[in-house]
Parts: sequence; structure tokens; C-alpha cells
Amino acid sequence: MQVGKVDPIRIRFEGLEADKHIVELEPLALSLRGASKLITSGGQVALTGRYSKREIGNSVKVYALPPQPGSYDIWVLVQAGLGLAATVPLLPYIDVAIRTAATKATEALVNATIARWANKSKEMDAANEVAVRALEEMGHTSRAAMQMAERLALSNHAAVKMLVNPIGTSAQTLQVGHSASGAFLVTETDRVEIEKVEPIEIGAEQVMTVIISELDLVTKTCKVSIVGDDQPNRRVSGQITDPVLGVPNNPYSTAFDGQAQIAVRCKPQYSEGEIDRIFISDTVQE
Repeated sequence: MQVGKVDPIRIRFEGLEADKHIVELEPLALSLRGASKLITSGGQVALTGRYSKREIGNSVKVYALPPQPGSYDIWVLVQAGLGLAATVPLLPYIDVAIRTAATKATEALVNATIARWANKSKEMDAANEVAVRALEEMGHTSRAAMQMAERLALSNHAAVKMLVNPIGTSAQTLQVGHSASGAFLVTETDRVEIEKVEPIEIGAEQVMTVIISELDLVTKTCKVSIVGDDQPNRRVSGQITDPVLGVPNNPYSTAFDGQAQIAVRCKPQYSEGEIDRIFISDTVQE
């Protein structure tokens, strides 16, 4: 179920110069650029039910609202862009409920991404739980919600680095959204952790349904199309570590011969937020 926009989201800076209601302009500009990328990504998932970097500019827009009283508060508005199809009108009470869920999902996805790169597993798990629950309220499955959250987090390391730029110079902390949506105070310690280089982006183990278009029994490599992918014609490289591949008439070769869908347990490898390789360990009966 889609909704046209989410409630305004607050970005709050506190401490140091921010307590005097000022923030150095250049770090602030970089921070807001990162915030825009993060909130747009979270908003796309909440408003469209999918995450696609190629479509993000057409599907969601983020606007700055007039300044509000506070240490140094900036409010932003997220709403559907021209590329998003018109939604079916909803009864007022349903519209409010879905909009509240979309707002929670957007804020939670942003904070789960920040926490992931700050290496704060407790905060990441809490924010992901809020995001999944909110997306479920909007009609998405928990598996789809978790996969979108994973992709969003892995593709936005650079945006998180930009977001935290004023911390330690113009502000001691920042917070995006409400604590009920998984928001937490991001500190200078978190900034140091966030700015570390992440050499390889490997996602958590998950179940994917694929169609195998190429299979090499010697190198144990393959090419697959992922069922439900935003780019249906895209093929992804795979590496199969399951020893059953060496057995005659195994599930992989059978699925390949019949061009049938097969559910596999795998870990995805990401590049710029897009899956570019999967490591398959087993098949799954669905």
C-alpha cells in the first residue's frame, strides 16, 4: 500500500556551536547532502515499497521546511515524486495510519543505516525492528522489508559519512527523527567509526528465489536472475559452495535444465548498493 508523503522529519544538532544556534556552513552543507541521500532512500522504500538507486530521483523528493526553534533544528518533508504513480484515495483514518507507518519506516531505515556504519548493533537491530514492523503494516512481507533495509544500509556508507561531518567541530551530537522510530544520538565516537573504510560489502545470509541461466560444474560458478528484482533482465554471478552440486541430478542442475525457479540460501555481495554476486550455500524448500 502506497502513501503520498510522510510527516516532517527533524534533523537536530546539539552541543558546541549548535547550542548558540549556529553551525559552520560547509560541514552543514555536506551533512544535509548526506541527510538528503539517506532520507530519500528511506522514503523511497516507505512510499514505493522498493529500493532502486536508478529510480530514486524520480520516485521521491525531499524538501527543507522553514527553520524551527531549537538548538539547531532542520525539518524536511518527504513526498512522492512525479515518477510515482498516483495512489488510490484512502479513507482519512486509514490514510493517517499508513502515513504514520511510512514516517516510522523512513526514520527507522535512516537510523538503522547510521547504526550499521557506526558499528552499533543494538541500535541497528532496534531500528530495523521498527522499520520491518512499519513496512508490514503497509502490506509488505518481513523478508522483503529486511532485504530492502539491508540493501539501503550497504549502499549509503558515503551518505552517512557526509551526514556526520559537523560532529566534533560545530556540534557534539546529531539525531534524525524520533526515538520511537529508532533514532539515537550520534556522537564523535560514532563519527570515527563511521569514517572507517569498509573494504567489502557482504550482506547477511538470506533466502532468494533465482533462475539459473548458466552453470559450470567444474568451477561451481553460475549466472542467475533474481525473481522479483527491480531489473528483471539483470543476471548476477554466483558461486555455489554446496557440496551437493557434485551429485548427479542435483537440485541446481535440475533447475538449470528445466529453467525452473529455485530457492537458495545465500549471502549477497554488493557494489554501490546493488547485488553483483551471490554466494550460495544450500537450497530451501518453500
